[in-house]
Amino acid sequence: MATDTPSSVMYTDLRQFGGIAHRDTATVLFDGSVSIGGKTLSARIDDRTFLSREIVHAKPGSLHPELFSDFPVAAKKITSRLIAARGGGQAGCSEVIAHYRGAAATCMCDALTSNDIDAIPYGNVVRKIMSLHLELESDRALLLVMLFVIVGCLADPRAAIDAIDAFAASELATSLDTLVGDEAPRPQAASAAHETRLGLVRLVNGAFRPPIHELSCDPAGTIIGCLPNGPHSIADVDADVSRQHVRIWREDGRWLVTDLNSTNGTRVISGADKSVHIIAGPQAESREPSASEPFELRNSDILCLGSTTRFLVMKLSVG
Repeated sequence: MATDTPSSVMYTDLRQFGGIAHRDTATVLFDGSVSIGGKTLSARIDDRTFLSREIVHAKPGSLHPELFSDFPVAAKKITSRLIAARGGGQAGCSEVIAHYRGAAATCMCDALTSNDIDAIPYGNVVRKIMSLHLELESDRALLLVMLFVIVGCLADPRAAIDAIDAFAASELATSLDTLVGDEAPRPQAASAAHETRLGLVRLVNGAFRPPIHELSCDPAGTIIGCLPNGPHSIADVDADVSRQHVRIWREDGRWLVTDLNSTNGTRVISGADKSVHIIAGPQAESREPSASEPFELRNSDILCLGSTTRFLVMKLSVG
């Protein structure tokens, strides 16, 4: 049985949930004036065999971004059709939001994972969108559908996130990085040390949640955040963690962490005596917008990002 691709998941979902035929979806998404093999895309789309093999079931990365029309415009058209198909008005909008934050997001993440594409950023940005303060719920529906559609077309969550963040900034006067988390107790103190190789594992409700994320020994280190960039990154975080929240790297045998001007701050709880060191407080506390001073991490420390994301620091090897 063939593995579902992000593209096939998108087309199937839009047909089943919104009643939009594959041809109609492709007509909206693609720039029909582009020529392939002497024929325009609009003519190619009319060929059912081409539509099925080359578009609906396209392999990840096989369709160049320049083949597509303007994604925000296309997403607006598709969102309007989806809301209308679900009865219109606020009720229809609510159904669209529920579907594209829930079942559709799960299917897309499964397709990404099945095709060896990191799905964590997709789930993170869904949570970000759900947490944004927006004047209209129809805008929330639009952002969720836009994410689903761009990832379906490009199979590239990070490209989708960049496009959505640009749209949110220009059209909605908001950003995926503007959330402010709830306050958590931040007592004062400090402690630190080092190990040769370290890894991080999430702590959720007091229990470990695999996998163990090995920290890179590359000089650039590891970036942790909701939407981190770079070859060595960890995105297994909650919604109030910033796009690029902290950097961890090894220097002269010591492991160091710095806060990258996050919105909701960073703390380290000592594994030795449970004392707490505030690396950077929340920006709401009038913190200056700059990276923090490096702080040394030890085996068994707990790294706290924002209000709820906790990582246990683990020694992986010595020497």
